[in-house]
Amino acid sequence: MKRCQTLSNGDMISELPDALLLQILSSIPTKDAFATSVLSKRWRSLCKMMPNLEFCYRGTKGIVRFSDNVCRCLLSHQAPVLQSLHLEMNFVTDFSVETGVMIGVAFGLRVRELKLEVYAGDEPYRFPTSLLNCATLETLKLDYCILLDVPFPVCLKSLRTLRLHQVRFQDDESVVNLLSGCSSLENLEVMRHYSLSDVKTFTIDVPSLQRLTLDSQDECDNRFTEYVINTPRLKHLEINGVMDDHSACLIENMPDLVEAYINVCGVIYENVHGSLTSVKRLSLKIASPLDLTKFPNNRIFKQLVYLELHTYKPEWWYLLMFMLDSSPNLQVLELFSYWVRDGLDRDRVAYKRWTPPNYAPECLLNCLETLFWENYQGEMEGAKEVAQYILRNASRLKTATFSRTDVLTVKNLEMFKELASVVRASNSCQLVLKETDVTWESYKLTTL
Repeated sequence: MKRCQTLSNGDMISELPDALLLQILSSIPTKDAFATSVLSKRWRSLCKMMPNLEFCYRGTKGIVRFSDNVCRCLLSHQAPVLQSLHLEMNFVTDFSVETGVMIGVAFGLRVRELKLEVYAGDEPYRFPTSLLNCATLETLKLDYCILLDVPFPVCLKSLRTLRLHQVRFQDDESVVNLLSGCSSLENLEVMRHYSLSDVKTFTIDVPSLQRLTLDSQDECDNRFTEYVINTPRLKHLEINGVMDDHSACLIENMPDLVEAYINVCGVIYENVHGSLTSVKRLSLKIASPLDLTKFPNNRIFKQLVYLELHTYKPEWWYLLMFMLDSSPNLQVLELFSYWVRDGLDRDRVAYKRWTPPNYAPECLLNCLETLFWENYQGEMEGAKEVAQYILRNASRLKTATFSRTDVLTVKNLEMFKELASVVRASNSCQLVLKETDVTWESYKLTTL
């Protein structure tokens, strides 16, 4: 009976169309998918049509056999397009020749996307410069122990996405030679460890670039690193990491920038902030607004309609007021607070208390419609005063939502009742209290 049921299930699978079976094979590890090739010629043919292949080598022996098997699979590939190849290599000794052979075969098959992860010993894997000339490659992702030594310009004319995670460059010239050969590049993501790099000036001069993410790590490293960015078509910018006396970011041209996310530990320089004046959406998460040196006072963010500001450092309200004064068309303001335990950060140097200005920025009078304050803490220095100031002056405000991540207590309710008692500039403004992901409809503050 069980045998009949097994055959029946087998027949059911056989009845499925090739397209569906190919989807099933593509959803499981490549090694397991190729194991089905022993079932029949049909399965063997389907394996040769898989558009996405992934191979992982872990160990110190058998690299030649592994390389031969991968190359055999690649050479037997019969799909119209090899969409992607993902190689994860764990080295103890140097297996650069075998790795280069596998990549070379994939490039010969006009692969569209290559992802290479290398976990090596003391020496990184030297990516073959000869392979940086591929007319069909559209996406290249290089992760971890990889060294790019590019002494002359390359040609990756179809490349649109490039991701470099903790990849090392031989020198400044290698960065320039790689990026100058990517004439169609639209997306660039760079995660760097300064301690793993000999690059002093990281130049990104890519006219076609539309999206750029820079993630710098190693806060305690004292090497000087400078970013020089010339990307006139850039629409999205994200900067994470450290900006201090040992690093700088020189942005030359970004007139089309629409969205920016700045999350830095240290200072933000004038040319960085000044390059953001065309954005419509802006997120600022800066370690301490007190470190905002050379902050321009004549910049106007005329296009800015959405501002996200993280308020986890003392005197954050100076940055908030600066942005409100500089953003006449702001419609949405989101503030994100962070918990400070009782007794922590209370005995530090006494910071100035915030005194509300005797005027209202243009955006509060004419444009601001939505205020969202995540993890609002009325007991946090300046928070209550800022909230009341906005409510008293935002004449177009429609909704003001305040959330808490802790349990809704009597103390919290009293704090929100105090907000509800504020005379609001907007008669139609609705105040809402949220606890985590639950909206407490019974605590609409308009009724308190």
